[in-house]
Amino acid sequence: MVDTHQNLASQLQEALLIVEDDPDAQKKLCQALESEGSIITAHSLSVPAALQQLLTSVVIIGRCDANTLFLMKEILSYSPRTKVLVVVDSDSNSDAMLAMESGAFDVVERPFDDALLRMLVRRARHISQLEHEVDRLKSYERRQESIVGGSLQMMQLMRMVDRVSLTDINVLIYGESGTGKALLARAIHDRSPRSQKPFVTINCASIPEELLENELFGIESDTLGVRRVKIGKIESAHGGTLFLDEIGDMPLHVQAKVLRFVQDRVVDRIAGQRSIPVDVKLVCATHQDLTQRSTEKRFRDDLLHCIAEVPISIPPLRERSDDVLLLAKTFLLQFNQSMNRNIAGFTEDALEALLAYMWPGNVRELQNKVKSAVIMADGDKITAADLALTKEHKKDSGLPLNLRQVREEAERQAVTRALARAEGNMSQTANLLGVSRPTLYTLIEKYALPR
Repeated sequence: MVDTHQNLASQLQEALLIVEDDPDAQKKLCQALESEGSIITAHSLSVPAALQQLLTSVVIIGRCDANTLFLMKEILSYSPRTKVLVVVDSDSNSDAMLAMESGAFDVVERPFDDALLRMLVRRARHISQLEHEVDRLKSYERRQESIVGGSLQMMQLMRMVDRVSLTDINVLIYGESGTGKALLARAIHDRSPRSQKPFVTINCASIPEELLENELFGIESDTLGVRRVKIGKIESAHGGTLFLDEIGDMPLHVQAKVLRFVQDRVVDRIAGQRSIPVDVKLVCATHQDLTQRSTEKRFRDDLLHCIAEVPISIPPLRERSDDVLLLAKTFLLQFNQSMNRNIAGFTEDALEALLAYMWPGNVRELQNKVKSAVIMADGDKITAADLALTKEHKKDSGLPLNLRQVREEAERQAVTRALARAEGNMSQTANLLGVSRPTLYTLIEKYALPR
């Protein structure tokens, strides 16, 4: 049975849930907490139903016994962030210890002081709010670093990411510098069942060769009879995802040891006395042609086969011009916020310059150019001059000589640019192109463009 001191609309607010089967004890708890807002009361058997009906961050259980401990585990499994306060008898230290060990946020000794109980409830709510704020900020930071792209190539790429994320298959990401290999590795982790576990990354090109093995596998030492252990990156990723960036730069002698880890999922620390089992999802990345390096005997062929169970290639930005304006506008929004600017957008000449540039540094270069332009812009819009793009990397039109192909390529580019400028708004896109909406849909279908 679930009861409430207010109407059902109050259940959508931050309510307190009091679980107590004894009517007198339940009444005393309700009276003590009546100043703390909405109160929902429930018998122990109806707690699961109560949790489904209301939004709460604090639950008070009026007694501590075997059923209470089971109930608390049920509450925390349903909502791990819920703060559970348990009322215990003042002469039973064992109950208090058992409640805390089972996951209680705090205990309240009976007979309790009403003011103390209210203070503990407010403290539990405050901690819960802080945790939710941390989660919100982490989610925002993750969105800021998410993969952005509306081109057909990126849509196909993200479909692959969604599929491999659900498995423990080893993934090798190919891509030029600046294409976002690390972001893609993070996206694979975030979409996987391991998303709440560690995401550990190590750049094999940035660590001196003599230190890389220690960083990966850890080391044990014995100084004056005291055994010291430094956990390696592989071991610290247990349960989560290990990202080996620029694995093509890994020395051959380290590759041999990594091969054993990949095949057997065990780690042998330097000077260690036993093999340690590890459970990780492995994602690697490189800007190099590992097949060529394997032919040149600079990368182990057997290791390549193991880490590239599913290879994924990120196309360079020059091959997906459909994404340039979308990325530029996304970066503009981010830098407007982080730099407290209010740049409204890009001028026409800036948009043309963005699309005409080759982007040898890929997405990273585009991000840096937009960041610099946000700082340098004097007006309310970024101009081509603000972007400071060099002429030597300007695209050649690259159009074919066949007139039909020329017309189709020009048509496809016009539709792509119009979609980007109108940010996907079909009516505005049709107006920019001077065609009807049915004609626009036909063109999108003809060239397989994302809407």
